[in-house]
Amino acid sequence: MIHEEITLAGKPVTLGYCYATEIAYKDLSGEDIAAIIQETIACVNAQPARMPDAKRSIYLVLAAIMAYYQSQDKDAPIKDTDLMNDTTPLELGTALGTVINLWAKFYNIPKGEPAEKPQKGKGKAKN
Repeated sequence: MIHEEITLAGKPVTLGYCYATEIAYKDLSGEDIAAIIQETIACVNAQPARMPDAKRSIYLVLAAIMAYYQSQDKDAPIKDTDLMNDTTPLELGTALGTVINLWAKFYNIPKGEPAEKPQKGKGKAKN
């Protein structure tokens, strides 16, 4: 499991990503986690950037919280109602970004596009 600590609803919380996160998200939302991952990335890349669906976003963050704390056999420091009622838009955005980064690390997704390699020599290309 890959994990990272952030602040949500004014409390330190650890988010985790592994297969348990994906299963928890499916149980909560009824959809595959890839759908919200893709939507979140599209929203961040939109001009101007926007937040993805609030309900699905909260499910994604909740799934990451549940996965981490269940793996530690501990109770999470916040509940779903804390996420819905006390989390600021900035905190939720940070949490979504954190889950996306954890997902990318878990699946070894490279950051950005690889840089183009400079071509050797200035002669004609071979056929």
